[in-house]
Amino acid sequence: MPRFAIALSVLALTIAAPFAQEATPAPAAAPTITVDPGAVVDAMPKQGQLLTGLYATQATIELCNITVTEPGVSAMAAHRRQLENDFRLEGESATKAYETVKADVEKAGVDCTEGSADRQQTEAVIAVYSGT
Repeated sequence: MPRFAIALSVLALTIAAPFAQEATPAPAAAPTITVDPGAVVDAMPKQGQLLTGLYATQATIELCNITVTEPGVSAMAAHRRQLENDFRLEGESATKAYETVKADVEKAGVDCTEGSADRQQTEAVIAVYSGT
């Protein structure tokens, strides 16, 4: 009887092995990736948008010769340094980033006339930084 039990165990093991291999799930098919070069991707973090907006405001101030008084000057400069540090922009890279945004503002054609929408938006930002 023990030989029969051993033979049955060996037979079970030899039959079970091929079935176990068949039961293994097949590897998942690679996902289909579609590349759309015309897709709009807005992945800029909020801090990047803030820095770009601050650069645009400062460019408008510079281009339109708008006077900014304290504490607005210091608050804007401090926030600019903080945002530039967040993006590890310093020295030449920070200057280049600002100059790029300034060129875009010039190219877009900022309206410097008193009461214009560009001027009102800039004055609203100055008021926020000035605490008024």
